[in-house]
Amino acid sequence: MKSWRKRVPYGLAVAAAVVAIPLTAGSASAASWHNVAGGPVFYPTMAACKADIPEAKKHYKDATCVENKGRFDLWALY
Repeated sequence: MKSWRKRVPYGLAVAAAVVAIPLTAGSASAASWHNVAGGPVFYPTMAACKADIPEAKKHYKDATCVENKGRFDLWALY
């Protein structure tokens, strides 16, 4: 049987990890996706949407096209 002197530090280390992991994971999810070209303006084709991705990536972290009911939206990651 292990002594309490060894168990207490291990228990404190586990408790610290349990608290630290959610705190660090929460701060990493600060970036979020936003519809850049949606609303009343949609792209008529996926190719037209994808043509604007290089320009969008100059201003945002990432960009992608999403189909929504036959229309295409440009989404950007802030």
